[in-house]
Formats: sequence, C-alpha cells, structure tokens
Amino acid sequence: MQTTFQKAIDILYAARQEGVEILLNEDKLQLKIDQNQEIDEGLLQLIRENKQLLIDLLSEGGWKSKNTSDEHDIIKPFDRDSVSQIPLSFSQERLWFIDQLEGSIQYHLPAVLRLNGILDTTALSKALKSIVDRHEVLRTVIAEEGGVGYQVVKSAENWELTLSVNELYEKDGGLLQSYIRERIKRPFDLSSDFMLRAELIKLAEEEHILLVNMHHIASDAWSISIIVKEVTALYQAYIQGNTLTLPALSLQYSDYALWQRQSMSGALLDEKLGYWKDKLNQVEVLELPTDYDRPVVQSSVGTMVSFNVSKTLISQLKDLSLSRGVSLYMTMLSAFKVLLYRYSGQEDICVGTSIAGRPQPSLEELVGFFVNTIALRDKLSGDMAFDTLLDQVKSTTLEAYANVEVPFEKVVEAVIKERDPSRSPLFQVMLVMGNTPEVPELRLDDLVLTSLGQELTSVKFDLTFFLTETPSGLTISVQYSTALYTPERIESMVGHYINLLTSAVTNPADQISRLEMLNDLEVAELTNGINVSNSSYPPGKSLLDYFQTDAMRNLDLAAVEFEGESLSYADLEERSNQLANYLISQGVWADSLVPLYIDRGLEMVIGILGILKSGGAYVPIDTGLPEERLNFILEDIKATLVVSSIVNSPKLTASCLHIIAIDEPDSSIRTQVKSLPSVKILPNHLAYVIYTSGSTGMPKGVLVEHGQLLDYIFGLNSRININGCSSYALVSTIATDLGNTVLYSWLVSGGTLHVFSKDTVSDARAL
Repeated sequence: MQTTFQKAIDILYAARQEGVEILLNEDKLQLKIDQNQEIDEGLLQLIRENKQLLIDLLSEGGWKSKNTSDEHDIIKPFDRDSVSQIPLSFSQERLWFIDQLEGSIQYHLPAVLRLNGILDTTALSKALKSIVDRHEVLRTVIAEEGGVGYQVVKSAENWELTLSVNELYEKDGGLLQSYIRERIKRPFDLSSDFMLRAELIKLAEEEHILLVNMHHIASDAWSISIIVKEVTALYQAYIQGNTLTLPALSLQYSDYALWQRQSMSGALLDEKLGYWKDKLNQVEVLELPTDYDRPVVQSSVGTMVSFNVSKTLISQLKDLSLSRGVSLYMTMLSAFKVLLYRYSGQEDICVGTSIAGRPQPSLEELVGFFVNTIALRDKLSGDMAFDTLLDQVKSTTLEAYANVEVPFEKVVEAVIKERDPSRSPLFQVMLVMGNTPEVPELRLDDLVLTSLGQELTSVKFDLTFFLTETPSGLTISVQYSTALYTPERIESMVGHYINLLTSAVTNPADQISRLEMLNDLEVAELTNGINVSNSSYPPGKSLLDYFQTDAMRNLDLAAVEFEGESLSYADLEERSNQLANYLISQGVWADSLVPLYIDRGLEMVIGILGILKSGGAYVPIDTGLPEERLNFILEDIKATLVVSSIVNSPKLTASCLHIIAIDEPDSSIRTQVKSLPSVKILPNHLAYVIYTSGSTGMPKGVLVEHGQLLDYIFGLNSRININGCSSYALVSTIATDLGNTVLYSWLVSGGTLHVFSKDTVSDARAL
C-alpha cells in the first residue's frame, strides 16, 4: 500500500511518461498534452479519483518549478560500452560505508518458510536462479578504486541453492532455530557474494525449511513483492516442464544509479538542496528519556514488539482526517509529534519517514534499493491546538514530498557539519506507514507454506514505529534499541500514543498540552498518591522463570495431581519441554495462537506449559462446547494445529488441522530433546486467549499478556501471601479467567496443583 502523497507523485510521473504534464492554474488542474497525443483512459481515471490530492501537492510543493519535464528526468538504459565504471547509488554508497566501518547485519532482509508437501527442488532452484539472473543488482558486487566504490555485475552461472540435511533438526526445534539464526546473521561480503542467498533444509521427504536472505544494498520491501510474484510464476511453469518468459525489463538498477548520479549533481542538486538546508537548519537533537545511558557509539542491538489499535479508533481517525483535508498518516504523525513533545519537553521535533523512491513506472518491476528517507520537522508549543498542528504537519509533509528526489545522504552532508557517533544524524525516531505493494502470498503448487517469523535482533534507529492497516484496525510495530529502552518503557509509550490519538479524535480543538495521555491508573497515582509499586513484578522475569526455579528446587515433589495420578516437577519439566520443542518445529513462535482442546488432567497442564515455553499463546476450548462454537473459534484464530488428546481428537473434524495428541505413546513429541528451548518471553507477548459468549451471542476472544498476569499475581501476593501455600485446587475450567488465575498462582509460587474433573467438581461430597 502506498502512502497518500507518494501515490500523487507516481501519478505525476506516470502522466509525464505518457507525454502529459499536470499543471495547476488558480486552484484548478490543467493537462498539457503533446500534439496528436491521446490520453490513456486509465490515467484519466486516476487523475479524476485523486484530483484534490494532486491539487494539494502542486499548490503546497511547487511541483512544476522543481520538477520539469527535461530530458534528465527520464531514466533510460545507458550504453555499457561508454561507461568504464558503474557508480553506486547514493543509498548504496551509504550502506557500503557502514559495512566497512561496523558491518551491516542490521541491513539483512531474511525470510524463513516451512514447506510441507512434495517439493520439486530442481524447479525451485531454477526459479530462484532465474530471479538472480533477471535482476542484475542481485548479482552485483562492489569494487573499490581510490576509496570510491563502484558496481561490477557478474554472471549468475555460479549461483546455487544450498541444500542441507540434518536429521536432528526434525527432533530438536531449538537446534533448528539456532541454526537459522546463525545463517541469518552470517555477514555478506559485498565485494564477492551474491546479494541473494537461499538455503533449503530438508527435515523429511515432504518437509523442508526454505531460508532466503538478501542484503538491503540490493533490495527493499517493495522488491520482496516482486520476487515473490516472479518466483511463484517461474516455479509453476518449471514443475510443468514449461519455459516461462517474464516481461522484459526495460531498465536495470545500474541504469537508475547512473541516472541518479547524473541528474542529482551540479546546479540542479544545489537548487533542490536549498529547501532542505533552510528547513533543517540548526535542527535540535531529540532528547527522549531512556532507561539506560546512551552508548558512546550507537548500538544496533535491538528488537521489535507489536501492538494493536482498534478498528473503531482507526475509523474515527480516518473521519477526522477527511474532515480536516489531511491523510491518515498526517494525523498519526501529528499525534506522534505530540507524544515526543510531551516526553521530551522540546518544541523542535524532527521525525524521519521513508518513501518508496521509485519516481517512474519503469522502476516499479525492478528489484533494488530505491527507498529514500526524509526528515519532517515541525515546531510545537503547548498552547497550539491539535487541529492547528494538523494543518502545519500537512504543509510540512507536502513540501517534503515535493523535494523528495534529493537522496537522504546528500541532505545529511549538506545539513550536518559534525557527526555524533552516538546517534543517527538529523533524527533518531521514525514513523513509517506502509508505502509498498502488499506482498502476495507465495504459492508453490500444492505445497503448504508457513512463514516462520524470526526475532529481530538489530535496529537502525533508537525508535521506529511502523504503522500497518489490518482488517481488524491497525498494527503498531515498534523497533527499538535495547541499549536504551526496556520493554516496559516501550509498552508504556505505545499506550500513551494510543491515548493521545483517542483524545485528539474526541477533542481536536484542544491544546496539545491538554490532550489526555496517561491511563486511569497513572492519573490515580498522580492525583491520589496511590502507590502501586508493591504490586508490580520484577523486570526481566517471565512466568516461566518462576516455574523453572520451582522445578529445579523441587524435582521430586509432586507438581500436579489428578485422580490418583501425579507428575513430579522433573517429569512435568521434561514433557512440557518436549512438547515445546515439537511445537517450535511446527512453526509456533511468539504470539502464535495454539488451541488447547483437552479434558482436565495431567496432559492439560503439560499442554499449557509446552505452548507457553514455545513462545505461543494457548487458546483453551471447553471440550463440552457445541461443534458450531468449537469450529467458530478454530476458524476465528485461523488454527492450523490443535493440541489435544486421544479421547478428544475425534471431535476435531476439520481436515486442515494438524492434531497433536499429547498422550499418544508413539507421538513424535516423545522423540524431541528434553531441554528447555531458548525462547525469549516479553511482558507484551500473549499468554492465552479466552473466548466469552460476546454481546452478539457469538464467542469473542479476550487477549491476556504475560505482563498482565504477573501484575495480577504480584498484586494479589502483596495482599495475600500466596507464596506460603503448598497446595492449590483447580476446580474451574481453564476456558475462563478464574481457572487460569488459580493456575498461575501455583505456577509462580510452587507447591502442588490438584486438578479436579468436571464430575468431581459437581459432587460436593467428592470435593
């Protein structure tokens, strides 16, 4: 999905390619057409649909004066014989310098897929090799002469799909994950390596892991959608024994790099840099509060967490944006700047964002590093109304888009006189909204493909908020430096951001200093002096950490008892570890929703712990539910596997489900290693999802996070000493909150959990 004003820019360039110049005359659009030129009806429709958008961009940014239709605007293939050295693009040059100074694993673009079914390895290898051959940038290395890098395009002949076989990977999900992480982090040698690597790991005859890794110097998010689309088409053709000829590319990335160097130079570059020099003159460094001291040299170590914004709030934000004549991104940016203003106390706020950087249609089917970064600077004050800020941010954004062709690297050179090695130049915080085509689903004939997300371990900026619209609302994915911030700080910051958005929608005329940012508990703490610190949990620990401590201390103690049978802590630890490792091998990771359809008993507790240890969140489903309700929940969470038992499995009728019976004697679970998998659990990771009846009568999922559970347990313990208990009775179903709260009281404090069947619970004498 493109940002609003990137779309307008693309329309202007598309028109120019057709010999049509879009001009503005007294707030009205005019089309200047070459003699005897016919306008494509599709182009006309685009112009009609985006009329106001084009007027806004042309009126605010002075597009015509800054973007003429001179010959240098059109990118053409260059004569290879006339160029002795192909220069790097400005963006490539920056990454090349970074790679030489500190390495560049933070610029790797990995993808990991599980392939289930009959795979034609030869066809897959041929399809990927065809991509490398088709897009020169993927087989381009960087040579150096006199400290200046340049491109050298090599043949695709020696590219190959790496094949790996290790029978231990199928049995040990943790070992497989470790291997994948190591392969993803393996550095690229920019002077000799292909910029696309692919490795196929064979787990079984009909089960493989495909690991693809590219370097950002040769690719970007837009490029990924191109590669997926083309690999899908090529593989389908090759397995049928056909030859597929993809539409010829009119350009290669080297054509773009040479055009950029020639067009962005001399007087033209000086003219375009004028805007940025004025706009960013003496820009202030943003000093946000951090949890740790800033390193002398900027650290790239980081991670990413995601949060959801409701569909209702996003709908309200869209209505506000429409009424004010701004895009949704501008509204989100305005509230984001209020957040930074309130956190820092600074009025000079500069935030970065990225754009697709493909100024002409001929570049849209090309793989390469085109994305450009721009700085959006605004001056805020506490007495400024939010709707006034919206107008200002609109003007800033439009002006920036009208000067977007200048490479970010050139802007930095022109504005920053002395670099600070502890932080990125111009800005340290970014707000990015999806500006690339939606990545199509990779389809390889009848294979079932599952994406295995990998934990992010490196970042480029202190903070980057990625906004992605979803059918259920909007996702905020935050990449942050773990050298500066704790997970709790990020969770709090995002909560404050959402509160500001909610307040701005309700009262857009309010001064930005009066918009509500704190939640009810924070307000109560400030106004009433309520000390809630006694109920907060120790940072850096998860629920499972407490269980591990208990397990190691009480190996022979009965952990769970059910109708005369028991499991020791040692047995429970081993069996739940085996289940966790098996689930990881099946693609379960952080926040994966795993339905648990099982009667009360020892296996139920094994299932809960195993799912949690894998990083997933369990979705307990009462085995007494009607089939309609059961299927609704499975479909609602898009379940592909279910943890169950031999007795309950026959009730699961959906053919697409992989049913994992914990108590199956010959199950693959029993072949897994018994050691605890290496999975990092964060406070904002989901622990479980329970379904209530909902106001409409249909089940409705309620999400519960690890941090929320710990807050509850430690708050309870501050009032009732549950740590002194040696026995716990689980009498409620875990498909309700009550059952889970008892379970977690036991989990963090030790002792024996006594699980009672439905029949026993209904018989007072038996209890």
